[in-house]
Amino acid sequence: MPRTSPVEIDRNAPAEARPPESRVPTVLAGGGSLVVTVLSLVFLAIPGINRYTADNGVLATGLMSTTTLTIALAALGALGMLAAGARLIAPSRVTAAVTTATGGLSAVVFGVLAQGAGTLSTFGYLVAWAVPLVLVTLWILAFRTYRGARAVLLVAAVAAIIGGFVIREGLVSYLTLMAPQLQGTQWIIAAVVLPLLAAVAWVALIVRDARADGRGRRATAWVTRHRVLFTALAALGPLPYAIIRLTWLTPWPQFGGPVADIDPGVRVQGILLGAAGWLGFILTLGLIARWGERLPRWFPGGSGEADRPVHPLAAIIPGGLVALMLCGAAIPMFSLDSTMGLLIFPAWFWGPMLALAVWGYAGHRYGIDRPADLARAGADV
Repeated sequence: MPRTSPVEIDRNAPAEARPPESRVPTVLAGGGSLVVTVLSLVFLAIPGINRYTADNGVLATGLMSTTTLTIALAALGALGMLAAGARLIAPSRVTAAVTTATGGLSAVVFGVLAQGAGTLSTFGYLVAWAVPLVLVTLWILAFRTYRGARAVLLVAAVAAIIGGFVIREGLVSYLTLMAPQLQGTQWIIAAVVLPLLAAVAWVALIVRDARADGRGRRATAWVTRHRVLFTALAALGPLPYAIIRLTWLTPWPQFGGPVADIDPGVRVQGILLGAAGWLGFILTLGLIARWGERLPRWFPGGSGEADRPVHPLAAIIPGGLVALMLCGAAIPMFSLDSTMGLLIFPAWFWGPMLALAVWGYAGHRYGIDRPADLARAGADV
């Protein structure tokens, strides 16, 4: 059955003639601003845990002090709450315009100015720490689903256990090294992730309004037509770093000094960070792969069904979050990193390409690449 076009709202039509719009995006945007306000007030009350500092590479600290930035974030969060509340209580063209303006400002401040070079390392370590859990989960799911492959999976598990025993010194050193890193990181993670989530919520609201009004259809159609190219380019983003980290599995690790000088725990950590890069590469390709639209039958929760659809937001939200994070972190990296560093971890390229790839995925999943929509977009001026 062909997909129906998204419902478009004529803002010029009388209110009673328009279909009701979902309140969820507005609630999420206002809730995100609320969370940022509360976090900023906590940082103001307890300055010792404030992570909006120059030491964390926060971009806005080059323009203002940490205290001023934190006050600005609290005020902007409060403004976002008021704008979202006004739209929920009295929806109109005026309140919609106010939320659009507030949302755009919030997206820039929360997603770019409040972020920095430290954002990349925070995300990198979070994903690296999750890699072992991801691998174990995939092994369990594959073992449960593919009976014919169980012998191979058992051999792989035994090989992994033996490998872990061989490098036990490095694993112990890594766990010892990781323990102090985890102390106090909850505030760093909160300062990075919560404003980013709020920024994504505001961007989602703005995009939803633009799509409902029919604005941006022509640009979306163009991006959607070229989404395979944009996704392939975005997938190249983590590859230089991931490939270099593979050399840490050899006696000739690159960009880490002589192998004898690298602590075994640091080496394990570097390998996990490289694995996080490969995970990003694979997930990016999922934006154009079949499993990015249909869950494989071994995925839990579906009683073995094949062809269960992936909800578009399951890819759009995390993809948009990472794209926004990369774009925000790219700016301070130009002043902090060398040319080689910008090539090894090209956030300046990866972020925009990933944003376009996610945009194209959204256009594809919501039917913008259908012939009727493409023809209509071409007629728009």
